Amino acid sequence: MLLSRYLICRMMRSMKIVNLLAFIVSLPFLMLVASCISRQYPVTSTYQETAYKTEYATETYTDNETTIETRSGRYELTPFYSWYSQNIAFSGKTNVWYIAYNIPQSSPYDNIRLKISIWKQLQYESASVSVLDMTQGGHLSTPAPAVAGDSGIGQVKWTWITSTSSGSTSTYTSDNTSDSTSSSTSGGVSDSWLDAANIQLNQALFLGGRNYLWSKQENPQIFELNAGKAQKIGIILCGPQNIWNAKISVDATWSRNITSYRPVTKERQAARQVSYPSQKQKTIYEIRQVPFWEIFLSPQ
Repeated sequence: MLLSRYLICRMMRSMKIVNLLAFIVSLPFLMLVASCISRQYPVTSTYQETAYKTEYATETYTDNETTIETRSGRYELTPFYSWYSQNIAFSGKTNVWYIAYNIPQSSPYDNIRLKISIWKQLQYESASVSVLDMTQGGHLSTPAPAVAGDSGIGQVKWTWITSTSSGSTSTYTSDNTSDSTSSSTSGGVSDSWLDAANIQLNQALFLGGRNYLWSKQENPQIFELNAGKAQKIGIILCGPQNIWNAKISVDATWSRNITSYRPVTKERQAARQVSYPSQKQKTIYEIRQVPFWEIFLSPQ
């Protein structure tokens, strides 16, 4: 009986020692199992992003439309005076007629075109005609008679008109028809007048002309030329001595550009930037503390 009790006690003591040893041996493992470690986990997140794109839209706008209208008209020019002189020569040609015209300027013209008709002669007389823009220097006045001691005014660059032998000078106060009133002088021409006339001709613009015009033409000779924006037209006719052979008629055709503006509604394609949101996803990694044993149960 005592032996049995002793053995039981010995066995119990041995078991305690074994358990203690097992506990000591398993203690590090238990500590490891109970500890936590860091681990990365993928996480999908949703975010919003703003994008831009170009769109085209039709829009209306108001613009000023320019309209250029060409207006024109025609009228016959009437000379307001003319003169005839045997005392001078123009470019070497004698028997000089000067006919002065003014262009009516109720409003500025952009262009003037002249139609010059030279009437048929009653008898043959060789003639030439020159058409001049006298706007800058003015019309030639009636040749003044010579005055004792007159030596001229000088300053003449080119000489167009020269003095001839003594003759007569006639002035026509309305036009060069037979119904005109006229006055005549005889004798030489003033040197001062010659200088002044040549200075005026140096400032004039030659528009056109004809030489050797008449050979007993049955119909009037007609020629046209451009006078630009001339305001004073001077016609110099050389050759005829008979007033009926020096008859000229002039028609002027004028044109003027009228610019006007009017509002017009138009359409155009206008580009604009339009924003629109879009949902996107991205994967990020989070770090978590997990028990050690979880690594063995889910290694990934």
